[in-house]
Amino acid sequence: MNRELILQILSVGCIYIGNTLYQWSLEGRKDIDWTHHHLGTFGFYIFCSSILFFVGFFTLAKQIIELAKKNSNNKNSDSSNSNNNIQFFKKIKVSFNLYLISISLLFIFCFLATLLEITKDVGATLVHHGQYNLLVLSGLLLLYTSTFTMWWILLRYFKFKQIIIGFIIFFISLFIIFEIKNAVIKKDWPIGIDGKKFMFFDRNDSKVCRVSNDFIAWPSFIPAGSTWIVAGSRECPKEKGFSNLDYDNILHIDCPLNEISYTTSPTFFEEQKEFGIFTNDFKTFEKQYKSETYQYKGSPVIIKDETVMAKCGNNTEIHFQNVKKVSTHKRASNFNNPTLKFSTNNNNNNNNNNEEIKIKTMNKDEKSKPIDILFLMIDALSRAHFKRALPSTFETLQSIQNKGESKVFQFFRYHSLKPFTDPNTIAMYTGYNSLNYDTQDKNNGLQPSTTKKPFNWEDNPMFFQSFRNDSYVTSWIYGLCEDWFQAYLKVDKPENSIDHELVLPFCSPLAFPLERPFGIFEGPYSIRRRCLGNKHIHDKIFDYINQFWDNYYDVGKIVTATFMDAHEGTMEVIGIADKQFNRFIKNDMEENLNDTVLFLVGDHGSHMGPYYMWAEGGSIEVSMPILYIVLPTWFTNKYPHVEKYLLENENKLASPFQLYDTIRTLSTFPEFGGIDVFDPTGQKRKQTKGLLGPIPNDISCLDLGIPHDFCQCKNK
Repeated sequence: MNRELILQILSVGCIYIGNTLYQWSLEGRKDIDWTHHHLGTFGFYIFCSSILFFVGFFTLAKQIIELAKKNSNNKNSDSSNSNNNIQFFKKIKVSFNLYLISISLLFIFCFLATLLEITKDVGATLVHHGQYNLLVLSGLLLLYTSTFTMWWILLRYFKFKQIIIGFIIFFISLFIIFEIKNAVIKKDWPIGIDGKKFMFFDRNDSKVCRVSNDFIAWPSFIPAGSTWIVAGSRECPKEKGFSNLDYDNILHIDCPLNEISYTTSPTFFEEQKEFGIFTNDFKTFEKQYKSETYQYKGSPVIIKDETVMAKCGNNTEIHFQNVKKVSTHKRASNFNNPTLKFSTNNNNNNNNNNEEIKIKTMNKDEKSKPIDILFLMIDALSRAHFKRALPSTFETLQSIQNKGESKVFQFFRYHSLKPFTDPNTIAMYTGYNSLNYDTQDKNNGLQPSTTKKPFNWEDNPMFFQSFRNDSYVTSWIYGLCEDWFQAYLKVDKPENSIDHELVLPFCSPLAFPLERPFGIFEGPYSIRRRCLGNKHIHDKIFDYINQFWDNYYDVGKIVTATFMDAHEGTMEVIGIADKQFNRFIKNDMEENLNDTVLFLVGDHGSHMGPYYMWAEGGSIEVSMPILYIVLPTWFTNKYPHVEKYLLENENKLASPFQLYDTIRTLSTFPEFGGIDVFDPTGQKRKQTKGLLGPIPNDISCLDLGIPHDFCQCKNK
C-alpha cells in the first residue's frame, strides 16, 4: 500500500474520530450542577476534535493540491520520473484524473458530513448546547488556520533562520512585557476601596481561610471592546423610534401607516408556545397578565399599565414605566404610626397571656420614613471583574467613600455556594439551603434544608418580607424572562408581597428571541449589546428605578433588580454597562444615599467562558462574587457596632446565607421599621446577625454550608 493511500486513510480516520469526540461534547442534561462539573471534559473533547479536524482536512487538501500540480506537470509525460502513485494506478488501469476526482469527492464528502454533524445541534440550553460548542470549535480552527497562514507567508518571503531569530526576539520582548503587566495586575488584583486588600486579614492562623492569588488573571490582558469584530457595536441604534412613553405616563406614536395600535401588558406566551420555548414557570405569568389591544387614533394616550407595546404596521416597540399606586402609597405611609400589630403567647404558670410586642418607632421630627433599600444583583459578576470591567463605577464608590456622607463596605471573601444561580439566589433571598451535597459533605455533617422541612414561606420568607409593609413599597425587577419563584422554588411568590413586578418587557422577542432565546448573538446570554429600542436594557431599568423613587419619594422603598449583562462567555458585555451604572450611582442615586442602603451583589463570578473552564483564576473568581454595602454615615455613627462588625467582617469568609441574615437584621433597627415581621420576638434569629455580628476568624466552608469541591480555602 503506497504512502498516499495510507495518508488518506489516516486523514479520514482523524476526521471520523474528531466527529465522534465532538458528538461526545454535546452531551447534555437538565442538571446544571452536572453540566458545570463536565465543562472541562467537554472543552477537552472540543480541543481534541479541533486538532483532528485540522490535521485530517489539511492533509487531504494538501494531497489534492499536490496531485493537481503533478497532473499538470506530467500531463504529457510517461517518463520514469512519474511518481509511484501514478504508476500504481496505471497498473490497475485507473486514470489519474479519476483518482484526483475521487480524492476531491472524498474531501467534499468528509467536509459536508462533518458540517452536518457539527451543526446538527445549534441549541443554547443545558440539554442542547451545540451553539456554544460550535463557537469554541470555530475559534480554535480559526486560530490554527491563522497560525498556519502566518507561517506560510513568512516562509515564502523570509529564510528559516531569519524567522527563528525574529521569533526569538519577539517572544523575549513579549515575555518581558507580559511579566511586567502580570506583576502590575497581580499587585492590583487584591486591592479594593481605600487600598484595602483581599487576604490582608490573616495573622498566620493555619485555620483561617486562605485563598490563592498566585494565578494569571487573563481577562486583565484583553483590551476592552476587543470582541467588536464578532459582537459588533457596543452602542444601541441611534435612530429615534416611532413611539415614546414620557415621564407622565403618556404614549405618543408617530406612524405614517394606517395600522397603528398599542397593547397594554403585552404577553408573548402564545408565540413562545408556537416555538416550543414556553415552560411551566411561565404559567403563573400567563394567568396573572391579560393583554388588551387598542387602536391609536392619533392623539397621545395615558397608559396606566407598566408595560406597553406600540405597533406601526409590522414594527413593534416596547416601553415600560413605573405607575404610582395610590392605595399602595397610602398603606406604606405609616412609618411613625404602625398599623401592624404583633403579639406573642407567653406560657407562665400555665396561664396563657397574650402580650403585644412593641415596635421600635421614631418620632416624625426624627424621621418620617424608613431608610430605603436598593438591592442590585448582577448575575455572574465577581469582585475582581467588577473592578476590571466597571472601572468608572468602582471609582465612583471610592469617591462616595472619600466624601464621607456614606460608608462603603466591601467583602473580599464573600463566597458563593455553586457556580450557578439557583442555590445562591435562593440562599440570599430566602435563607433556604437547596444544595444537593455529595457523600463526603454529608459525612462531614452538611445537610440541605430539604432534609428537615420542605420549603415554605413561613420559615423562609423573602428578605424584604421582614420589613413592615405599612412603611415600605416593594419592587421586583426580574431582568430576564423568568419567574424566579417558580423556576427555582417551584412555588408562587408570596401573596401580596410585591407591589411592583417588572417582567413582561424581558419576555418580548426583542429581548427574548423566539427561535433561540439563550443564543450567543441574541437574548439575555448574548455576547452582543442588549437593547430595547435605542437604549440598553440596563439603562431602561435604571430609568424605571428612578421613576419608582420619584413616585414614592416620601415612603420607604425596597427595590430588587437583576442585571444579566455579565452572564455571557466573553466577559466583555458587562463593560458596556459601566457608563450607565456609573451615571446611575453617581448622578441619579448619590443624593439619595443619605437615606438609602445600597447592595451591589453577584450570585457568582463568570461561569461561561474559557477563563472559567481552563484557568485557575477563573475557578477562583467564579466563587468570589461582588458584594458591596453602602450605608449612610449618620446611621453607622449612631450605631457604631454596625460599622465595627462590617469592617471586621470585610475579610472574613461569608456566604449568601450571611447576606440574608444581614438584611433581616437591618429590619430590627428603628430606622428600618423597628421589627422583623417574621420574627417579632427576635427569638428565632437571636444568634443570626450575618455580617452585622461577630464571625470567627477560622470560620470554614463547612460551617457556611459551602460544598468541599467548590470551596476555595486552601489552608496551610
